[in-house]
Amino acid sequence: MSSAQKITSAVLRIRMISPLILLLASGPSHAETSIEDALKEAKSDLNSTLATLEKTRTEIAAEKPELSAVFQKIEQELREKRRLARIARLSKDDRAMELRQLQADLNTRRQDATYLAGLLKDHALKTTTLSIPGAATLDVKPETIAASANVPAEALAARLSILDASLSQLEELLGGSTASGQAADPEGKILDGTLAAFGPVSYFLSSDKSKGGDIVASKSGGAPSFVPGDAAAIASLISGNETTLPLDPTGGNARAMDEIDGGPLDLVRKGGLWIWPIIFLAVLSIIFGLIKLSQFVRLREPSDAWVTAILAALRTGDRQKAAQLAIDQNHPAGPVMEKLVIVSENSADLVEETLYEQLMNVQSKASTLLPVIAITAATAPLLGLLGTVSGMISTFNLITLFGSGDPKPLAGGISEALITTLFGLVVAIPALVLHAFLSRRAQGIVQTTERLGLSFVNGLRAK
Repeated sequence: MSSAQKITSAVLRIRMISPLILLLASGPSHAETSIEDALKEAKSDLNSTLATLEKTRTEIAAEKPELSAVFQKIEQELREKRRLARIARLSKDDRAMELRQLQADLNTRRQDATYLAGLLKDHALKTTTLSIPGAATLDVKPETIAASANVPAEALAARLSILDASLSQLEELLGGSTASGQAADPEGKILDGTLAAFGPVSYFLSSDKSKGGDIVASKSGGAPSFVPGDAAAIASLISGNETTLPLDPTGGNARAMDEIDGGPLDLVRKGGLWIWPIIFLAVLSIIFGLIKLSQFVRLREPSDAWVTAILAALRTGDRQKAAQLAIDQNHPAGPVMEKLVIVSENSADLVEETLYEQLMNVQSKASTLLPVIAITAATAPLLGLLGTVSGMISTFNLITLFGSGDPKPLAGGISEALITTLFGLVVAIPALVLHAFLSRRAQGIVQTTERLGLSFVNGLRAK
């Protein structure tokens, strides 16, 4: 029996004896002898039970350290197992993360291998199809170029031979290579001869060595053409001798750009219908601007002494001399002053009103043709924009019909459509500057006339 069971049994005995003692204590008087015996027996049982309880407690106290040690050991083992389980779980997550990282690296490597294999294939195709005339061919098997890229590593390993073949071809180009072939002269006649490639440039020499020049590759894949050059120098170069030849480092792009750019007349031709109204506005603006400039240049601004001389003539009563002084002045203020001299016999207020009436005429004459120049400056860019929109509509119609696979024709159409905008701005900006200058000059003439007229009126009032 365990210690706990012993304690429980002793407690039950004490609980059973206690009611019995109380019952015997409340019984009749004639059973006193038997009650005393019962009490003694109950006390004896109680003492025995207490002794058993004490013994059991002593045993429990003796067993408690051992049980605590076992409990602590089990608890420590549990904590250790929990720690190991947590470590195991963490290791599993780390292994899963590492596996995911390795899979991502593998996918990246596969993508890189596929990309490099594609670059090598594109390089082989471009080198084969776009090689300059007379250059050595790329020594690569077609099945190597067309190898399937389902296994990227194998496709990359197979296409590395393209790189070796390209280096070999480059070495041959640096040393120069020749081949028999044909080329077209500027008149379009096909000539037999020798094609010589030296690095990025190639030359052609006819069989009779009378014609030769720089080769221009054909975009259609046909026979190349050549730009006439020094045939004797090319023959000397092919023979292996030292010579001097012109070299185009742009690979023919400079010549192509020169052909595309053309000149001013070529721009006018490409501008289409709407370029002509813009040119008309430009000519109109130039003519009117020159007319106004010539008018303003001939004018000589009068001084205050001129007004003083006219007033002095009027004070002496010599009205004819005053009118002659006003007419002799080459300025819009002259006719105004002549009119003021005529009405000078009237009151100063009437003379002043006459002045302002004449100023309206002066402003009108000074501003003549200027509104036309202003309209030119405002209309030219609008016509340019109209031409651009019209050209863009034509370009998009071509896209609708033929698609947008090749951007070169579209770029050419767009550039031609923008020519009208270019011409519109070229016309508008100078016209705007010219209008501002002439308007300022016209305003200055009006202000000078008004100032001199007011000086005349004030002089009459002082008299």
